[in-house]
Amino acid sequence: MRRLAAAIAFLLAVAPPAIAGERLLIPEMPGWKVIDTHNDSVAEVSELIPSNETPDTWTRRFTIQAFRGTAMTAAAFLDGVVARTEEVCDGIHAEPVRPVIVSGAEAARRGIGCGRYKGDGRGSYTLFTAVRGGRALYVLSRAWRGEPYRADGPPPVPAAELAEWTATADSIRLCDSDDPARPCPRPSP
Repeated sequence: MRRLAAAIAFLLAVAPPAIAGERLLIPEMPGWKVIDTHNDSVAEVSELIPSNETPDTWTRRFTIQAFRGTAMTAAAFLDGVVARTEEVCDGIHAEPVRPVIVSGAEAARRGIGCGRYKGDGRGSYTLFTAVRGGRALYVLSRAWRGEPYRADGPPPVPAAELAEWTATADSIRLCDSDDPARPCPRPSP
């Protein structure tokens, strides 16, 4: 399941300028389907949900973003997410930013709980991993959505599932076809 040989570079395979050069390799996600991909001058985005869920009623979501042309650090991005979450949620809890390293690059992780989203009344918990690449800021987010809850309590996501989310985030890799120290895998014929 975590085969990097079968890694999917969701974001970067969609935009022609991103195919060469730096890419974020993400493990294969069996049982998940892409519900949206879009690229504009600011970001490249891919969103996935479990195959048995719908875009309107999803309970789990995996989003991958690449922000090109920004010098923002991973930690600064994650701090900004807190302010945006406070605007749309009744009750939030932001875990501390935890520095991590991805393929030698500066990265950070943070969980943010939203007790009740003002838009639909549901609760959510999202685990963010941001990676400061040489050519982009990459952000992965795994989200749970369900009944409203006390955001200052434990996350509503089962511990085993959170461990799986963290394992997926830990297995991402940054590669660069222009850097012999971090070569990208060759595409399969």
